[in-house]
Amino acid sequence: MTARPQLHKRNTRQDIQDVALKLFVDRGYEHTSMREIAEELHITKAALYYHFKTKEDILITISSGLGGPVDELIAWGSEQPRTMETKRELLRRYSEVLKGATPSSRSCRRTRRRSGH
Repeated sequence: MTARPQLHKRNTRQDIQDVALKLFVDRGYEHTSMREIAEELHITKAALYYHFKTKEDILITISSGLGGPVDELIAWGSEQPRTMETKRELLRRYSEVLKGATPSSRSCRRTRRRSGH
């Protein structure tokens, strides 16, 4: 009996968040429907609703992902001297947090992890 190769399990929840964020940015939150999110992912609406009951649930999950890194940044900044150098470093780090929250950067990180890089 031959073993079936293990395929990388698709992270559907994260894919939904990534696509929804892209659509929210491109079209606006109010002008994006659950149907459009499902179509963009090539999944059924039932599959989408399995993971998220409402569009607001998706948005809450996306925004909550930023909470931890921003809280850590604030804690770090509060312990630093109040200098121009600290302000520049806070902006640099905040920029990195935001870059890390974008769908394209998350997709790249997942691809690198899957490939072992």
